[in-house]
Amino acid sequence: MFGGEYPVSAADRAFYEENGYVRFDNVLNGDEVEALRGALGEAKDNRNIYARDLAGGDGANGDDKILQMLNLWERFDAARSYILSGRIARMAKALTGSSTIHLYHDQALIKEPGPSAPSPWHQDQPYWPSKEPGMLSCWMALDDVTIQRGCMQFIPGSHKWGEFPPISFEGEGRELIDYMTPEQRDKWEPVPVELPAGSCTFHHGLCFHYTNANTTDQVRRALVAIFIPEGINYAADEKMDNPFSDSITSSKGEPLRGTRFPELATGVTG
Repeated sequence: MFGGEYPVSAADRAFYEENGYVRFDNVLNGDEVEALRGALGEAKDNRNIYARDLAGGDGANGDDKILQMLNLWERFDAARSYILSGRIARMAKALTGSSTIHLYHDQALIKEPGPSAPSPWHQDQPYWPSKEPGMLSCWMALDDVTIQRGCMQFIPGSHKWGEFPPISFEGEGRELIDYMTPEQRDKWEPVPVELPAGSCTFHHGLCFHYTNANTTDQVRRALVAIFIPEGINYAADEKMDNPFSDSITSSKGEPLRGTRFPELATGVTG
């Protein structure tokens, strides 16, 4: 399970470089999707990993608006096989042209029907301990996702606009659009990417993205893996603290490495 390769074409890489995101269909088969759903369910039931409501709730009575759970690969066999098999890491390697790919972390993101909230427009890079652009995420749908169910939406080309301030997921403070220039606002044309379960998007850490609240009567589950290509250095005190700070082994300005960041793909890029 989770073995084998998924092809990434020159056209896929060109689309990613131009737009800051790209989609891939049927990356996982039905058995693989079901195995990962099981891992998310077990993690949610036990809450024995880092878990929080990104929207600021206390998660009482299971009413998390946006449930985030980190590093399932360390605790659950299916998630570990998914990450360490390297299938999606090699896709990240092909997209970036990097000589190596390390894992930063995985995260389950669950939006239940009812209490769900939208995830605000944001970039990921401001929350990561590096200043160099290039880190990227694979957002794997574990349910069929539509706009109403909370699929990913992107602003094409926004990864070329630089790093903006971090945005609160709790609905406080300024929104991302408040920091944009008039020229950037003229290019505000969101592209929703609806996906069947087992399909995914990759997106650049600077690409603007958003997901709607889940307004359906069915759960929306996704498993995200974040990757570190070559050329990404540790920013230390120049960026916000993160749950993995204690495991980072790099000094400021050195390549971002840590005891929880395994190398997943290496060798010559084809």
